[in-house]
Amino acid sequence: MNANAIDIAENLILTGYLREAKKILSTILLDEPDNDRAVCYMGIILTETGENDKAIKTLDYYIHKHKDNPEAWEALGCAWFKKGDLLRAEEYLHRAECLASESPSILRNIGVLYGIQNKIEESHKYIMRSYDLNPYDYRTLYALSYSHLNQKQYGDAKSVIEEALYLDFPEDIRKELQLIFIKIQINWIQ
Repeated sequence: MNANAIDIAENLILTGYLREAKKILSTILLDEPDNDRAVCYMGIILTETGENDKAIKTLDYYIHKHKDNPEAWEALGCAWFKKGDLLRAEEYLHRAECLASESPSILRNIGVLYGIQNKIEESHKYIMRSYDLNPYDYRTLYALSYSHLNQKQYGDAKSVIEEALYLDFPEDIRKELQLIFIKIQINWIQ
């Protein structure tokens, strides 16, 4: 396999076609089990698809050789987050942040983690930094709407949801935001 196939897999990951990217990467790894880019992307896909134990093993293997890849640290942090180990998740997400302090994705994930830990102010700070860097990411808008709700900033949450509903993103999240929007309006009316 050549680098072109990995580039195709990377583009599929970025556009959400994880199953297709996983097939390409699996084929590459059958021929080249030590292909570092393929190993890293496979770890990211395994995290995104909830195969967290496999993701952790894959990303640990990759990071053992390449300690300077913020995406790998972020994916590893997210895998631990999904497994419920919030301390490890925080450690790895902050390692990712040290390597890429202006990554909207990393900042958003730290903000979400802090929100789960009930560190509301820190959560909001990170999510706002993520939003400032990429105001068109539906995941950040989704997290920001919840951050505003956690702080009882209903007007701000309503504005973010209005903004988000103009973007293209998964239907299940769109429906959830629409329901939250309706609840906010009902609470304001009463």
